[in-house]
Amino acid sequence: MCKKSKFPLVFNIFLAFFITLVVTIFVKAGEGALTPESFIIGMIQGFCLNMTLETIIDLPAMGNKFVRALGVKKMEGPAAYFLRLLAIVFVIVLLMSFLLMFCEIGFAMGAGFFGFWITKVPAIFVVAYITAAIVFIPSMKATAVICSRED
Repeated sequence: MCKKSKFPLVFNIFLAFFITLVVTIFVKAGEGALTPESFIIGMIQGFCLNMTLETIIDLPAMGNKFVRALGVKKMEGPAAYFLRLLAIVFVIVLLMSFLLMFCEIGFAMGAGFFGFWITKVPAIFVVAYITAAIVFIPSMKATAVICSRED
């Protein structure tokens, strides 16, 4: 068990793991390049980048700002939940997909990279959003159990 103060970090581990897992499989399978090696490399790169982004960027605050900007009054209701998640996943997908794709093929593609990358974002976003929507609450519950020790 860990301290309650570690809740955000432990939760980020769950979220980063599941989003990276599903998106890695989706992208590599879509490329016809899903092998044990490509999966492991994709998971390591994706998880490390995802954890870094989730830790550096205050995604919950950003998501809450987005919900308030849309005029949602009930911050704990289902509309706020799904909109907050939408903002969080959108930022993660934009940053991760750009950085990972650029490192993999950006230099080789040159100026055509941006057009190629932007066409891949919508499908990756949908997959990541559905994954996050499915694992968010169970991950919160698991994190609450793990991070139950008083500080």
